[in-house]
Amino acid sequence: MKVSILGTGGWGLTLGKHLFENGHTVVFWTHSPEEAEMLSREHEYRDKLPGVKLPAAFKYFTHLGSAISDSEIILLVVPSQVMGNVARMLATLPPKGKSPILVSATKGITEDTTQRMSEVLLSNIPWLTPENMVTLSGPSHAEEVSRGIPTTVVSAGPGPEQISTVQAVFSGRHLRVYTSPDQIGVELAGSLKNVIAIATGILDGLGMGDNTKGALMTRGLAEITRLGEALGANPRTFAGLAGMGDLITTCMSRHSRNRYVGEHIGKGEKLKDVLAGMKMVAEGVPTCRSAYALAKRLGVEMPITEECHNVLFSGKPVLEAIKDLMQRELKAEIWN
Repeated sequence: MKVSILGTGGWGLTLGKHLFENGHTVVFWTHSPEEAEMLSREHEYRDKLPGVKLPAAFKYFTHLGSAISDSEIILLVVPSQVMGNVARMLATLPPKGKSPILVSATKGITEDTTQRMSEVLLSNIPWLTPENMVTLSGPSHAEEVSRGIPTTVVSAGPGPEQISTVQAVFSGRHLRVYTSPDQIGVELAGSLKNVIAIATGILDGLGMGDNTKGALMTRGLAEITRLGEALGANPRTFAGLAGMGDLITTCMSRHSRNRYVGEHIGKGEKLKDVLAGMKMVAEGVPTCRSAYALAKRLGVEMPITEECHNVLFSGKPVLEAIKDLMQRELKAEIWN
């Protein structure tokens, strides 16, 4: 099967390497001619995936039409805030034969429209049907998957045949894929856990303990579930791989870019300085704005997300934010 991967970040390259090892034909699209030339020459991306050699058979295109020609699966692994631009480009390239399955492996919610990635793609691509829109998400750091460390993820969408096709194509010796019909829940879980990871990193930067982090992750999952239910998700999804699994991984891992951002905020650094020193995108930063806006619009209580928003964008001292969370009105432990 031919798979076109849009985006040459660490996760896109890792998935491409994995699919190639599964016996599929893999091509890439990048907007950068310099990046395409470097990858074609060096078969490695030291800044994004150091120490991982990529197959010499990979082809890298800067012309989108050439990259997706005759592909059966188009895998999108671009930053969430540029997904709309990529979708509008795809809209001008309707398939000549059978429509490909579009798979989004991007975790995030747009700042301008507060849309999930499947919503961005479906609202911008006239030839894309809901059944052909699949989400791939779960606890899956590229640094580990690229080295063959066992990992499990979820293929989610409304089309049973399509999510099963993605399951079969992506599953391999080191990557196991489950299926779910709850695309809303899987996408929200994968996006919102990045906000909680920033908050967890702040605790690490302050030198807080395991008790605090355990409480934060648990209550973070509770408020993610509340927002998910308000948007039509199945609450059970948030106890699965895309929910609790990805939340634990992202909050605890040394590979987590979002936890890294939070840790440096906790140490007293400014957000703009932290982001300026990063080579990769921390999706939790724009997603925090989006989640805050969604919660306000829907009337959903998300105190951790709100305080994270206050710290990142309003300059609220982190210790004051923690004090306000601890001194909220006492209540029973409920998840709705």
